Amino acid sequence: MLRYKCMNYKWIAFSAIALALFVNVMSAGAIIISLKDIAQYFNVSISLVSWLVIGQLLTVTAVLIPAGKISDRVGKKKFHIVGIIIFMLGTLGGYFSTSFTLLLIFRVIMAIGNGMGQAVGGAIVASLFSENERGKSLGAMSTTVGLGATAGPVFGGFLVQNFGWQSVYLALFIPMFIALFAGYFLLKNDSPSKNIKFENFDFIGTITGILFVVLIIFGIKNIDISNFINSFSMYCLFLGLIFGILFIINEKIISNPLINFNLLNNLTFSIAVSTRFFAFLAISGNMIMMPIFLTGIMNIKESSVGLMLLFQSLGMALAASIGGRLSDKFGRKIFVILGLSSMITSYFFISQLNLNSTNSYIVILLLITGLGMGLWGSPNMAQTYSTLQKNEYGFVSSLIAFLRNIGNTLGQTYASTILAIFLLSAGYFGDISGLGSLDQETYGVYFRAWQFIYLSSIVFLLIALIPNIFLKSKKTL
Repeated sequence: MLRYKCMNYKWIAFSAIALALFVNVMSAGAIIISLKDIAQYFNVSISLVSWLVIGQLLTVTAVLIPAGKISDRVGKKKFHIVGIIIFMLGTLGGYFSTSFTLLLIFRVIMAIGNGMGQAVGGAIVASLFSENERGKSLGAMSTTVGLGATAGPVFGGFLVQNFGWQSVYLALFIPMFIALFAGYFLLKNDSPSKNIKFENFDFIGTITGILFVVLIIFGIKNIDISNFINSFSMYCLFLGLIFGILFIINEKIISNPLINFNLLNNLTFSIAVSTRFFAFLAISGNMIMMPIFLTGIMNIKESSVGLMLLFQSLGMALAASIGGRLSDKFGRKIFVILGLSSMITSYFFISQLNLNSTNSYIVILLLITGLGMGLWGSPNMAQTYSTLQKNEYGFVSSLIAFLRNIGNTLGQTYASTILAIFLLSAGYFGDISGLGSLDQETYGVYFRAWQFIYLSSIVFLLIALIPNIFLKSKKTL
């Protein structure tokens, strides 16, 4: 018990959560890098092997719907530990997989553990720190995410090149094993909510909510522009919409819903969550468009593109820590506004890029974008937590991660669909590898699509920004 009385206990406990979070985030980038080698090893197509990514996205997002409420009932530490164990079982299974089907199954198991970690990690960190240190702690958490995203492709690329794709799964097991012991011995045993029992758990909401998310994401990811009306994706979207309506109706009438829509009556809460959703719509468009531009249009080598994108991740990691700390002293609102304004500025200049743009100029814009991402993210999370009681932190943590995943999915699909529509209108039916040899007229169409996507992303950012300008500032303690 003495370890709980240590003055620095909160940061020691934070390190246990941060290590698990770092590995969870790093795993995504490390496994993406290995997709080509996995396809060759099992002799499957790239489109099939991409299900390792799609399956992970579907699973994590689906898990996030009930995970927050479950963690509030069973206890956040216990939920965190179980999530780590499930993730570790998935990594071991992935390492020993003898077929692609088995590998996909174990990747889904990893994603279940990943989703559980995303759902509860922020809640534990928010519970460790007081209101006047919440920005600092959540900023450190965002920095961890940025470092994990930066390390993933580098870590995975080194392992795949030198030891094969299986080594990625084994290497992820080792630090997560340390995170398991750190979480078990360093985290306090928290008391689950006593006022709500599992007999009252919203199982109908869980089922309809998961079906809504899975069908919508699956439909969006498989949109066939040339034959949308009769496509399989249209039927998925239609069924998903039906389950979404059933989910909302159920949540409105049940006494103990997964999502309490009455919370939207809280102005600060509703602005905070809408800010997160629209900001990630804009962020994810850049995530998919910038690599396509650099490799496909500018013909820059993948290794150099990785280094250029590294500046965006490092900018986010640096600004998240600084913005979080300063927001504890000067208020959350100003840093949300600064961050989103920085992104709007950088996106405007990115929208004007062309074939004559220099690498150094692009890197500067990426750095500004990353700094903006870091500045608004941590204060926004702190705003969201500050509106609710501690016994609802599991729900808040799950909601924050859910909005990020949904925003990323919709934003990436929006950007790729708009690009495809513009290129099809110009008669281009090739893939990304052929973009570097476009004729002059098709280049013009590409850059019109590029401007449309980034300028519409600016609209998303303005939708996120404007309500925050008029939001009454809340003084820090």
